[in-house]
Amino acid sequence: MNWKIISRPTDTYEISPTDTQHEYIVYVQDAAGANIDGVLAYGKADRTKVTKELLSKYGKYIDKVEHEEK
Repeated sequence: MNWKIISRPTDTYEISPTDTQHEYIVYVQDAAGANIDGVLAYGKADRTKVTKELLSKYGKYIDKVEHEEK
């Protein structure tokens, strides 16, 4: 079906003076480029969890997963 799951960093939070965490938007995009669903994730572990949830929900349509980094 040529749908994709895409994640992009939207913000960075300073957790401590030596540690930061990224906020990501993880969304499902159809073949025409329209966004179907989206979820905010906080950190890579949460991004992975959200990606798996979206794969579970839309897996029969998804052909590709793309994670962008800063």
